Amino acid sequence: MRRNLWIDRDRLGVEGTSYGGQLSAWLITQTNLFKAAIPAAAIINLISYNYMTYYNQYEQMEWGLFPHQGNMMDILWERSALKHVAKVHTPTMLIHGENDNDVPIAEAEQYYIALKDVDVESVMVRYPREGHGLREPNHVVDSIDRSIAWYRKHFPSGR
Repeated sequence: MRRNLWIDRDRLGVEGTSYGGQLSAWLITQTNLFKAAIPAAAIINLISYNYMTYYNQYEQMEWGLFPHQGNMMDILWERSALKHVAKVHTPTMLIHGENDNDVPIAEAEQYYIALKDVDVESVMVRYPREGHGLREPNHVVDSIDRSIAWYRKHFPSGR
């Protein structure tokens, strides 16, 4: 932002889907820079994810160990957004497909409950019949409309 003075610090948002959603959920636990966030289909808790997904060997492939080996549970928990939720102040809209087998919707549900527990303004949007990403045209349009409205609500107006 120091090099690109055109960036408006008061109108920064963060969003992404899948790993981008995971990163978005993580970033708001580490900084208050963003005025609004929209993580979609995000892994929130690396431990619960391992035991609910079709990709239950993800951690073993990534780390070389299963979660129950060595100190992997501690490492996975430390790197999970859920562990750090008490540091979040960014209004967050979670988006998830109800039939997501890659990242089960329980990941979003955990974060939504935790965000409410720490008094962060949050909304959870669940799309029926959708998997890992939105495919139905009416759901795609709805998610775009909701995202624009979310940013308009949380970014200062008049610019």
